[in-house]
Formats: sequence, structure tokens, C-alpha cells
Amino acid sequence: MNISFFLTPKAQVSYLFEDCPVRQALDDMMKSGFTAIPVIDPKGRYTGTITEGDFLRLVLSHSPEQLDHMNVGEVPRRIRHRSVGMDARMEDMIELVSAQNFVPVTDGRGMFCGIITRRDVIRFLRDSCQKPE
Repeated sequence: MNISFFLTPKAQVSYLFEDCPVRQALDDMMKSGFTAIPVIDPKGRYTGTITEGDFLRLVLSHSPEQLDHMNVGEVPRRIRHRSVGMDARMEDMIELVSAQNFVPVTDGRGMFCGIITRRDVIRFLRDSCQKPE
């Protein structure tokens, strides 16, 4: 089944811009309650996902003064979270959500469209298993 039926659109997703100051991004992440947030460039293209662990490593290795002059795009990320295109199928999400809480979805130009959550994939699998043959 095509993922578009399960997409949480960009307008309903917390995300950060690459040029967002680190201090503001930390505040935004704390307020959101999420442990990972998609990052997009100023044009709206998905560039990666930043995690609490990425911020923790940054805070432990830089002085407060250095952090004041850094933006999200400069934060080293330990894991490269994969995105999928709008034409992906839910069946293709199983391996990705085993390693990520969500899968970013992009269009053909790499523009960030939204996410498919691990919960969405699990519900899809549950419903597929309950269908009578």
C-alpha cells in the first residue's frame, strides 16, 4: 500500500531549519518532547534528522560561547536517517522503522513532505494480519 495514506504532513510535523541557532533548536526540541527532529534547508529540502544524542555530544564537546555561534546545519550527526519518496510502499518501511522512530518522506525534488511514524507502520502491519483471507 502506498505511504501517502499514512503520511503525517509537514504542516503537522516539528522540524528545524539548518540555519536555526543551536540554542533555539535545543529549546524547540525540549518543548516538542521528541527525541529526533527532521532538518530541512531554507528551500525546504530534507537534509537529515538531528537527535538528542547529537545535541548531547555537541554540548559536551563545546563551550557555551561556541554554541552561541553555531547553527543546526553545523551539528555533527552520528546516524544518517534515510528518507523515502512519496511512491514508497508501507511494506518497504518495516526495516527503516526498526532503526528510526519515523521515516522522512520527500517528493521527487527532495522537498520534505512529512513523515511516516513507527506507530503508523505497526498499525498497518496489525491491520494486515487481521484481514481475513
